[in-house]
Amino acid sequence: MKKDPAASHRLIVDLFLSFARISLFTVGGGPAMIPLVIDMATERKGWFSKEEMMECLTISQSLPGGVIINMATYIGRRLCGTAGMLAATFGAIFPSAVLAVIVGVFLGSFGENVYAIGAIQGAKAAAAGLVLATFFKFGAANLKSRLSWVIAALALIAIIVFHVSVIFVIVAGGLFGWILYQKKKSGAG
Repeated sequence: MKKDPAASHRLIVDLFLSFARISLFTVGGGPAMIPLVIDMATERKGWFSKEEMMECLTISQSLPGGVIINMATYIGRRLCGTAGMLAATFGAIFPSAVLAVIVGVFLGSFGENVYAIGAIQGAKAAAAGLVLATFFKFGAANLKSRLSWVIAALALIAIIVFHVSVIFVIVAGGLFGWILYQKKKSGAG
């Protein structure tokens, strides 16, 4: 079946604009953008199922670089090949880069402004709320057993209370999961 070039072009433009909009209006970096990207790709656009987006998020977090750039690259490539990948990735990067330059130029003029400082503090609190909302909307759905909840709680305690590196917690969780898988596989076979 032949692809409609006009529909493909519209999707490429939509990818750029969707990621540019998220990038432009989200404060707090990658973690604050994750719930917006997931909502956009699943609920609003219907490009992916929630399970597919969790796979995208897992892969994106596993790779070096910014998680949102990785998600944009993954989504764009899956939907429209190389052109979609470039459009989505550029859409995720461009607004932030322009804003960083503008803020850098004018930082001296509002760096001590109490209103600017207050706005930044409020935006940081909102970003934390978005990250928490993402966990409750998508993360909790992946914790399907008591053991999953225990592992998640232990990881949270290790990071927050004992200041264990997130990298170590991820590697330890992966190793533990692999051991459980091997144990289950050898018991079933």
